[in-house]
Amino acid sequence: MDPDTREEAALPYYRTHTSMSLEGEAAVGRIAIWAAWLEVTLADFCAVLIDARTGVGTTLTDGMTGSQMIQMSKKLALSPYSPLSPELQQRVVTVLASAKRALEQRNKILHASAGGSLTPGSTAFSSRRRNAQGQLEAAIQTPEELDTMGAQLHAAMEEVWDCSGEVTDALHRHRGRSRKI
Repeated sequence: MDPDTREEAALPYYRTHTSMSLEGEAAVGRIAIWAAWLEVTLADFCAVLIDARTGVGTTLTDGMTGSQMIQMSKKLALSPYSPLSPELQQRVVTVLASAKRALEQRNKILHASAGGSLTPGSTAFSSRRRNAQGQLEAAIQTPEELDTMGAQLHAAMEEVWDCSGEVTDALHRHRGRSRKI
């Protein structure tokens, strides 16, 4: 019996129809995990920009999607009333763009059905959603490519976390100065 047949024979029936290897399934799981952590980190980041001291930011971000938190954070950071330096504002924009790209890639996998592919060792992901040209979106991914997406989501989460610390420090410095006036 070859290794692939042994692997499938040991799996429950519902797991044999994902058209994915165990490595591919694990990589999709990591995509889901790091995407969830990225959204939690985006919520905290957006809350800091709104007002973390009073809890208003947390209340306002409750129920927002990742895209909504990215849009809100960008608006707040670039507002004419923002106390952030132009350099920090640019960093926020860059970090949020990276997070948006990572979440868009996540959507193409987690909001798609998985099926067989003619390319050995890969899985076809097809979505019922249409792109800007009106075509159905589809992607063929290997477990390695899926793992790279998980790593990109993790990196985006860490960038948002680090940037959030920089923004928090800048806001504390600004609040300290504004109290003295």
